[in-house]
Amino acid sequence: MRAVLIIACFLGAVAGGAQAADFTAKDVTHSLFQAKAGKPIDFSGKNLAGLDLAGLDFKGARLAGVDLLGADLSEGVFKGSDLSGARLDRTTLTRADFSGATLEKATILRPSIYSTFTVADTNWLEAPKFTGAKMAGAKLFGRFDFADFKGADLKGAQFTSRAPRDENTSLAQVGLFSGDFDDANVEGADFTGGRLGFASFTNANVKGAIFNGTDLTRADFSGADVTGADFTGANLDEAKFTGAKGFDTVKGFGQASNTDRVVR
Repeated sequence: MRAVLIIACFLGAVAGGAQAADFTAKDVTHSLFQAKAGKPIDFSGKNLAGLDLAGLDFKGARLAGVDLLGADLSEGVFKGSDLSGARLDRTTLTRADFSGATLEKATILRPSIYSTFTVADTNWLEAPKFTGAKMAGAKLFGRFDFADFKGADLKGAQFTSRAPRDENTSLAQVGLFSGDFDDANVEGADFTGGRLGFASFTNANVKGAIFNGTDLTRADFSGADVTGADFTGANLDEAKFTGAKGFDTVKGFGQASNTDRVVR
C-alpha cells in the first residue's frame, strides 16, 4: 500500500510539473485556416507542446519563442515563419519545410524524422528542408541525415551535444550524412564529433567552422572558403577541397586522418 502511495505521489508531481498547451490542435488549425494573406497569425511565446500539428501550413505565422516540445510537425509548412528562439526539441519533423524561415537561436534537439534507424535504410525524402533559413546561433542535435540546408545562414550554429550523459558515447554524434550545405554560411559553426560523410559544402562560407573528430568521408568543400576551419582529428578520407579558398590557413590538418587521400 505504501509503495502504491509513493508511486501515485510521484506521478502526481510529474503531472503537476507539466504545463498544458495554451491551445488545442483544433484551435491552432482553425486559426490558420482563417488566416488572411499578409496577416500572419501570432503565436509568439505560446505553449504548443505535444500538439498534433502534422500537415499544417502555418502561412508565415509568428512563432518566436514558442514551445513546441514533442509536437508532431511532420509535413508542416513553415516557409517564412519566425521561429526565432523557439523550442522544437523532440518534435516530429518528417518532411517538414522550414525554407526561408527564421530559426535564430532556436533549439532542435533529438527530433524524430525517419521511419528507420540506420542510414543505409533511410528514405532521404523524409528529411526536413531548411533551404535559405536564418539559423544563426541555433542548436541542432540528433539525426538530420540528407537534410537540406542549402543557402541557409548557420553562423555560429551548434551541431553537437553538451549534455554530460552524452560524453564519450555514440549519442554525442550528430547525424548529417549527405547533408546539403551548398552556398550556406556555417562560419564558426561547431560540428564536433559529427557524422558528415558525403555532406556537401560547395561554395559555402566555412570560415572558422569546427570539425574536431568529425567524419568527413567524401565530403565536398569545392569552392568553399575554409579559412581558419579546424579539422583536428577529423576523418578526411577522399574529402574534396578542389578550388577551396584559405586551405593553407586551416587548423589541425596534420592531426586529421587520411589526409593523403584528400582531393585538391
